[in-house]
Amino acid sequence: MRLRQEGSSAQAELDWMGYEVVMIRSRPIRAAVAALLLLAGAGPAPADTTHSIEFTYYPVAGRTPGEIYRSIVNRGPKVAGERAIAATSARGVQNYSLQQEGSSCRVVENHVNFRFTVEMPKPTGLASLSARDRGLWQQFTAFLKAHELQHTRLWLRCAADLDRKVLGIKTGNCKDAAQEAEDLWRKMKTACDKKQVRFDSEQRAELLAQPFMQRVMRGD
Repeated sequence: MRLRQEGSSAQAELDWMGYEVVMIRSRPIRAAVAALLLLAGAGPAPADTTHSIEFTYYPVAGRTPGEIYRSIVNRGPKVAGERAIAATSARGVQNYSLQQEGSSCRVVENHVNFRFTVEMPKPTGLASLSARDRGLWQQFTAFLKAHELQHTRLWLRCAADLDRKVLGIKTGNCKDAAQEAEDLWRKMKTACDKKQVRFDSEQRAELLAQPFMQRVMRGD
């Protein structure tokens, strides 16, 4: 959820929202010949995608929504060189096994693992806010968390589509099968990046409509 600092108003600074992929890489695993013989005649293994999510927090200070927002502008995580309210980073690894069967090679197992890190703001003096503003802040952070978690769900849906395609690979040799798996991984990343950016664009109006942000923009 990115900020753009091009003016003095929250409307100008919150020009759009975003996310970040820190690293996506693929790593093929080719099973030993003995293991391949044991798998002869078996169909593709079920797709396997695992993930973990870690929440981290950066401190912000202020006694009003406006002061907290200004602290976010100064202290928020950087995404593509710009400050963010909250940020999701993804690290993904793909492992797959290949099996040569006569004149053809196929993928018999595919596994994708994602490690997500979600960075959120956390006021150091929440008790100093009025009861009303504490309620607005809690509502706002619930929105931020839901937004960032949706980024992780989008990646997992992209990975599920990748699994289906990778497990359908069947070529004349395992070198070509590995290359096809690598190409599918890169295409998945590009396509999923576009979905993430589109999701942010769709959520911008909802972000600005949050009561906490309305208070910031009114300056009251």
